[in-house]
Amino acid sequence: MKKIFTSIVLVLCISVSVLAQTTTINVQGQPRKVNAAVAARIQKAAKAVASTGIDFSKIERWAGEGDCKAALAIKWADGQNDGKTLVWGYRWKSSEKKTGEDLVRAVAKADPAFYVLALSGTSFGTTFGGFGYDIDGNRNIIVTTPKNNEVYPRNGIVYVSSYVFDNCSATDITNDAWNSGWNKGFWSYNVADKAEDALGWSSTGASGRVLTDGCVDAWIFLSGGEPNEYDGNIKYLPATVDYTKGVYIVNEDWYGHRNSTVNFLSKDGTFVYDHVENLGVTACYGTFFGNRFYAISKQDGGYGRISVCDANSTRVIKQIKDIDGKDGRSFCGVDEHKAYVSTAGGIYTLDLDELTVGAAVKNADGGDAKLGECGNMVRLGDYVYATEYGKSLRIIDCNTDRIVATISSANVYSITMSKDGQLWVSTDKGISRVNTETNKLETISLPKGINVPANSNGAWCPDGLCASMQNNVIYWTSVTWNILKVFKYDIDNNEFAKVVDLTTNDADKWKMYSASNLRVDPVTDNLYVSLFKDWGSQDYAVRIYDNKGTQLNEYELTQKNYWFPGMFVFPDVEDPIAGKIEAVNVEENKEVKVDLAKVCSDADNFQAAIVKTVKSVADNNVATATVKNGKLVVTGVKAGNTTVTLNFCSNGISTTATVNVTVTQATGITGTQTSADIREIARFTIDGKRINQPQRGINIVKYSDGTVKKVIVK
Repeated sequence: MKKIFTSIVLVLCISVSVLAQTTTINVQGQPRKVNAAVAARIQKAAKAVASTGIDFSKIERWAGEGDCKAALAIKWADGQNDGKTLVWGYRWKSSEKKTGEDLVRAVAKADPAFYVLALSGTSFGTTFGGFGYDIDGNRNIIVTTPKNNEVYPRNGIVYVSSYVFDNCSATDITNDAWNSGWNKGFWSYNVADKAEDALGWSSTGASGRVLTDGCVDAWIFLSGGEPNEYDGNIKYLPATVDYTKGVYIVNEDWYGHRNSTVNFLSKDGTFVYDHVENLGVTACYGTFFGNRFYAISKQDGGYGRISVCDANSTRVIKQIKDIDGKDGRSFCGVDEHKAYVSTAGGIYTLDLDELTVGAAVKNADGGDAKLGECGNMVRLGDYVYATEYGKSLRIIDCNTDRIVATISSANVYSITMSKDGQLWVSTDKGISRVNTETNKLETISLPKGINVPANSNGAWCPDGLCASMQNNVIYWTSVTWNILKVFKYDIDNNEFAKVVDLTTNDADKWKMYSASNLRVDPVTDNLYVSLFKDWGSQDYAVRIYDNKGTQLNEYELTQKNYWFPGMFVFPDVEDPIAGKIEAVNVEENKEVKVDLAKVCSDADNFQAAIVKTVKSVADNNVATATVKNGKLVVTGVKAGNTTVTLNFCSNGISTTATVNVTVTQATGITGTQTSADIREIARFTIDGKRINQPQRGINIVKYSDGTVKKVIVK
């Protein structure tokens, strides 16, 4: 099937004279005028195509799940990939309506080697202006946009705000397949309802293309250079690991022999060993935040106590060797720009834009907090709740980086947030709820047979206190050196249960390694537990239970090493979605509060953990706005209309929502009207200038009873 889709000499060869006859074609659904001869060749080429030549039975690299299937075929120009068309498969459920845009997004999300440049929100839907493929497998996947800004893909996609595709490039362009463009070249969109059908030039963009079972979407880059033809020279990519489905395992690794590493366990039980290497010495903590992966190590080991990876590829992009000379412990994202890192001696700020360690958090008066070893931390509302390990719970104001309260009524070890937004700590006595209004701990009595949560039993580790995202339940491991049991507390029903017990009916005599190796899958609600045979053994396994304690799978590591696993980390692959907020009506000099609790959601984060702030107010002369403890507070200034833009930050990824605000006039008066017992003692203009007589417009009046009112003088 040679030359079954003839190259389009593009709008791009538009060095035609103004007198030449032109016609209109749709490029990804968008009308463009081109030379009539070019348009004729497009139509002729589409009609001449006999078949896509794609065999679904040969596709190995798939994205999605379901009973329907589609193929994505991409042909780069300039002979890249040896001139071959690369092919991916996509599955979805027949009950779902999927588009060509969904197809590209799903493949980009599932395949870490494939990345896309896009513009969303146009009147024609999403425009795809660039496709890249990591040929050499070095995971150096970055797009350079205008002004030389390097942007890492989020779930495989880099978004731009305008049609700047001609001025974008892959940073690793010498080693990767890459084409981008809009005016100097573009990606043509071609479709077929069946693999055996003819490819045809699509009159719509990918957003308007509804997929059918067995269809093919082909993208071919066209430019004014060498012809690029869809010729049936197809390459079926081998299966790859979908890092959005599975779990990362941060390993302390073999102290004195190897630096710390990260293994990955895929959904089908396949281990990717040493997926990330050289994280420093004794890494215990890892997390995804703001399209990055952060690993915290106790010592630098010549590499870094803080290792920062691109979340899309998990390639190390920077390592920070020093945290004021302290050994690292854990990480807590504050917002898009700042995080806290706990250490063996205090808590420090981390600038997420510059990736530099800042000052230590201080006492309320600005003095040295003199903190000891600190561990896990959680942000809720305006504060971060941080454990001073084995001592107290410290409450830090995120705006000032100062400790504003301390709860020291129990020896606190760890902290977690439950689905309902409550905070729970483990203590030497059991578990307690943090009353965030009184800043006191409310101890929950443990019934007979339910053990106290484990702490680290020696060197610090995050421990097993964790929570379900699907149910209002918290879990923990029991207190022994070789931890053998897992317990849970159903908060809504006030019920306790033992869900895992390795002391019975376990012929292989597996033990749980450390207190930290228990976590809950945010999607499936399954429990993941790390196991080992003995301290001198290199036999390790990951066992998976459902939320009732029934064993589902066990995957033993075949590569022998003293891994000493530190923590399970589930990928953050969903973004926050903000809903509509009803318009706010408020009177002058009064305020209205709007509960933002259910405005924004994130499929892999607690709603209460989403940070809500005011991004901007269109006209501060009409109204002012702030967010306090999860509520929007709007204060009317003068009659009129304005808008408030809110920012919702979830796991370091942000979205916005706009609120319309109408401010109505306060009750108008023409002079001073007071009761016999209350008199006016001062009057000011809106800008604070004192006046002796009522002045037309807004007057600020102070009365003898201490009240201050805003009045309108007509």
